[in-house]
Amino acid sequence: MKTGPLLHAACAALLVLAASKTPAMALERTWVSSGGTDFNPCTHASPCSSFSGALANTDVGGKISCIDDGLSPARIGGGLITKSITIDCAGTSVSAKGFEISGSGIIVTIRNLTIDGFGLTGDGIFFLNGAALFVENCTISNLNLGPISEGVGIKFAPVDGVAANLYVTDSIIRNAGLESSGGGIIIQPSGSGSARVTIEHTRVENNTYGIFANGTGGTGVIAVQVKDSTVTNNRFNGISAFTAPGKSITSITVDRSSSVLNGQAGILSQSSNAFVIVGSSTVIGNGTGLSAVGGGSIFSYQNNQLSGNVSDGAPTSVLAPR
Repeated sequence: MKTGPLLHAACAALLVLAASKTPAMALERTWVSSGGTDFNPCTHASPCSSFSGALANTDVGGKISCIDDGLSPARIGGGLITKSITIDCAGTSVSAKGFEISGSGIIVTIRNLTIDGFGLTGDGIFFLNGAALFVENCTISNLNLGPISEGVGIKFAPVDGVAANLYVTDSIIRNAGLESSGGGIIIQPSGSGSARVTIEHTRVENNTYGIFANGTGGTGVIAVQVKDSTVTNNRFNGISAFTAPGKSITSITVDRSSSVLNGQAGILSQSSNAFVIVGSSTVIGNGTGLSAVGGGSIFSYQNNQLSGNVSDGAPTSVLAPR
């Protein structure tokens, strides 16, 4: 049987239509730019305009980069991250809104980025599920008007059954929280969720609470190290290990760091399940320097500077100098 030109044309049209329905392949590296659009494939030559657009086009374990400084936070947004990814805007000055991270076993790195709430509330970074979150050389600020939510720079809240790690280095978290809630970095697992946290070379300043490890919502272990960092001018406590009997064992090690000029305690340990170890650190100019309440423990290596607080307080135990 002969086939005519019309049949050939129809077949060709069907092939074109099928090709148009085939989803684009995800890329190992994608790009965002002020001149981009989320209809683009997010290559360097044809970038996207938002992180949410780039996230949809980036392969698991891939990387999103920024081309220029002209991105508007209202336009670029943040996004829900459900896969292992790196966002790195090195060489640019890009601001974005917040990110929510939730994906079993994922590892997320956010590097060289400003997350700005522009006076709105919400969370700069909200972690619920994953293996690890790395925040490197970032500034998170201005999450301080309500009443949408409490306003937190980084809220690290592994859910039931999730053991996760947080690493914050070379970053600034400021101006987060409402009048009596929220703050800079809040570690608050739920259920059996557990958190291991390292905060290094970081400033946590002018928030409602500074670094707040809150174990009252679960039974998993919370272990935090604050090293070579400054926690200052927060409305309430600077560094807090806060839990309750039968709840998470919550421990914080403060090493070569400063907790100064905070409205209440420079360092708080509350409950018999709360422990703070302080070495080579400065606690000056707070409402109370060291505050151990409800059976909380504060161990000092005796090489700290504790003075000039409204009430200096005292460690509950001393350790041999290192």
